[in-house]
Amino acid sequence: MRNLIPRDHRNGIKKNNSEKFKDAIPDFEKSYAFFKKYEWIDKYRFITLLSSSKMSYREMALANIGFCYSQIGNGIKSKEYYERTLKEFPESGLAKSALNMINAMEKNAPQQNL
Repeated sequence: MRNLIPRDHRNGIKKNNSEKFKDAIPDFEKSYAFFKKYEWIDKYRFITLLSSSKMSYREMALANIGFCYSQIGNGIKSKEYYERTLKEFPESGLAKSALNMINAMEKNAPQQNL
């Protein structure tokens, strides 16, 4: 179960590491959808998946989608996903930091599509 359930998440990470950011987005979307449907698996991931990560798979999926969009030059979608991450996970330090960086870049270059 540990290897099967987070398969889409792992595939997305592999594609990110290979800089295939556009290809990674659907994997993270599938991972998010699975863990949204089966929230109990994510909530008890320490037991169900032997994962000690503080971040849930849903939070990681949304933040990773935001990251992927930033890497392919779609600042608008990136910001949307980081905002969505914060809406669902208000304490997400990763999403807060990413949004702070995006907002700072927007102030310095308002005419560019980040």
